[in-house]
Amino acid sequence: MKKIPILLGLILTIVIGNAQNKSGNISVFGGGGMLVEFNGTAIPVTRQLFGNTPNYLFANGHSNICDSSTGKLLMLCNGYILFDTLGNIIENGDSLVPKKIYTHNTIPNSGITQGSLILPKGSSGLYYVFTPTITDSAYTTYITGGQNKVPFDLLQYHVVDMNANGGMGKVIQKNIPLLTNVELCKTGMMACKHANGYDWWLLKQGANTNTVYTFLITKDTVMLDTIQTFPQPVFGYYDLYGQSCFNSNGSKYAFASGGVNSHGDKLFIADFDRCYGIISNVNSFHAPLHNTNTTLDTLYPGEKDTMITGLCFSPSDSFLYVSKSFNIYQYELTQTDSSLAWYHVQHGPDTAFRTYAQLYLGSNNRIYIGKRDGVLSTNSVIDNPNIKGIGCGFCKQCIKVDTTWYYTQSLANMPNFNMPKKEPCYPMYIGQFNTNHGWSIYPNPSNTIVYIRNQDKKRKELYNSIGQMILTTIENEIDVSRLERGVYYLKVNDEVKKVVVE
Repeated sequence: MKKIPILLGLILTIVIGNAQNKSGNISVFGGGGMLVEFNGTAIPVTRQLFGNTPNYLFANGHSNICDSSTGKLLMLCNGYILFDTLGNIIENGDSLVPKKIYTHNTIPNSGITQGSLILPKGSSGLYYVFTPTITDSAYTTYITGGQNKVPFDLLQYHVVDMNANGGMGKVIQKNIPLLTNVELCKTGMMACKHANGYDWWLLKQGANTNTVYTFLITKDTVMLDTIQTFPQPVFGYYDLYGQSCFNSNGSKYAFASGGVNSHGDKLFIADFDRCYGIISNVNSFHAPLHNTNTTLDTLYPGEKDTMITGLCFSPSDSFLYVSKSFNIYQYELTQTDSSLAWYHVQHGPDTAFRTYAQLYLGSNNRIYIGKRDGVLSTNSVIDNPNIKGIGCGFCKQCIKVDTTWYYTQSLANMPNFNMPKKEPCYPMYIGQFNTNHGWSIYPNPSNTIVYIRNQDKKRKELYNSIGQMILTTIENEIDVSRLERGVYYLKVNDEVKKVVVE
C-alpha cells in the first residue's frame, strides 16, 4: 500500500435533517434518454426524454443527478458529453474526454460500465463530474497499435455550476487530471458518503492487478488519499464489463471485472471504513459456473458464461447479487458454507441474443437488471432482494419502457445519496492530520514492527479506531504483531498519522 499525505482539518459534527435526499430520484438510460422516475410507487414511472434522436445515447457509461430537495432532473452525462434536461449540451459540456476516444464511436458516448459519475460539490449548486478515459497517446499505443491490453490511463474531473444560464448550467472547470500515467480498469468507479454525512469517498479500480485508488471529495478539493494493492484477485485486462458497488451503509465494498477468461468469474469483497477510506478484511472468491452450454461457448470453447457483468447488494445488506451474461446469482454474505451461500436466481437470457448487464438498486428497494443486445423494450427486476432463494422474486421483462431503441439499458451510475451518517470519527481534531512535518512511519502497513523516523525521544501515542489509547512510548519502534488487523492512529506532537496493521 502506498499512502499519499493529505491535509485534513476538523471533522465537524453537523446536524442533518431526516428529509429524504432526492438526488437519485430519476435515472436515465438507453437510447433517447429513457427516464425511470422513482416516485414512491412500487412500479416506477417511465418516459422518454428526447425521443429517438441519434445524438442521445446513454448506453453504459452514463450518469445523472437530480435536485436533492425536489427530485427535479438537473443534468445527464453519457460519459463524453453533459446535457441539460432540454436536450442541449450544457455550456462547455462537450468533449469531456480526449479527442481520439471521443471520436471512437459514431455517436460520442461511453460504452464502458461506470464511465462517469456526478457528485454534489457542497450545497451551493456546484457539482463534480468524474470521467475515466484514455489519453490520445495511449489510444495510439493500445487501440491503433492493436495491443492485447487496452487499459485506461487518465482519470479527470469537471466542475459544473447549475446556477448559471438560468439554471441550465455551465461547466466552469474542465478536464482536470486526477490520475495520469497509471493503468486503470475501464470499469469500476463508485462513490460512498463519508461518515460525516456530507463529504464523499470516490474509489477507482486499477487495471490487471487489484489496486484501488481512493479520493476524498469535499466541497473545496478533490484529493488522492490512499492507494491500496491486494494480491488477489488478479482481474486481467478484459474489463469491458463489470461493476463496483457499496452496501447500504457503506461498510462493504465489492468489485468484479468481467471477462471470458480464467479471471472473469472472480469477486472481490472487503470491509470499508467510511471515516478514513480504508479497505480491509479482503475476501476473494469465484462465482459459480453453470454447467449448461451458452452461446458464448461457440466463441470461447470451454468458457461457460464466465463473464461477470454486474454486482448489487440487497437493501438489507444480507445478500450480494451477481449478474453474468446469461445467469443471475444470489450470494448470502453471512453464510460460511459456500455450497449453501449461493442461490441460482435465473438461467438463460430473457430472450434470444439478449444478455444481462449491470445491476442497480432503485429507491423502491428493487434491483433493476440491465441488458445488452436484443430488441425488446423491457427490463427484468428482482422484486424482493432481501429474501433468500426463490422468494427474491425474479420478474422477467416486467418493466416496459416506451422506446424502440435496443441499445444497452441499465440504470445510471449513481451512489446512494441517502447513506446514513456515521459519527463520530476519531480523531475529531488533533492539530493537522497527515501533514508530513518531517517524520514518517514505515513499513505501513505492517504486521510486525513499525518504525518512526525523525521523532527521537518524543512521546508517541497509539490509538485504536474508536479513540482509545493502546500504548504510549518514547521509542522509535512499535511492535504491532499482537494487535488486531485494522486502522490505528499514531499521535506525535499534536500531529496524527494512520497506521495500518495487516
